[in-house]
Amino acid sequence: MRVISLGRLNVPTPGTPVPLTTDRSIRCAWIRAQVIAGLTGKAFLGTPDLNTATLAGVIKEFWPNPSGGISDSLEIRSAEDNNIYTLADLAIDAAVAGEGLLISYGEA
Repeated sequence: MRVISLGRLNVPTPGTPVPLTTDRSIRCAWIRAQVIAGLTGKAFLGTPDLNTATLAGVIKEFWPNPSGGISDSLEIRSAEDNNIYTLADLAIDAAVAGEGLLISYGEA
């Protein structure tokens, strides 16, 4: 399995979800999202139509870590690591323009 980091994925306009990718061929066994220390607003991981006002489509709400320390994170892993997730089925949003999450995944 190959580990791939998308690095920091930012949201230009809060309330407008940003897909992790538009390439529907990227399948992965696990996906990890993490807060970036120093950012000030909440971030969200969910489906491409996630709504931060109603939380519809939100899988995880991440609390900011403006002063450093341990950052909130989430790892979604298939039961058998058998490439069952499509990366394009997930998106992020953020409460503050220009902020986002650190995203990585495992691709076979």
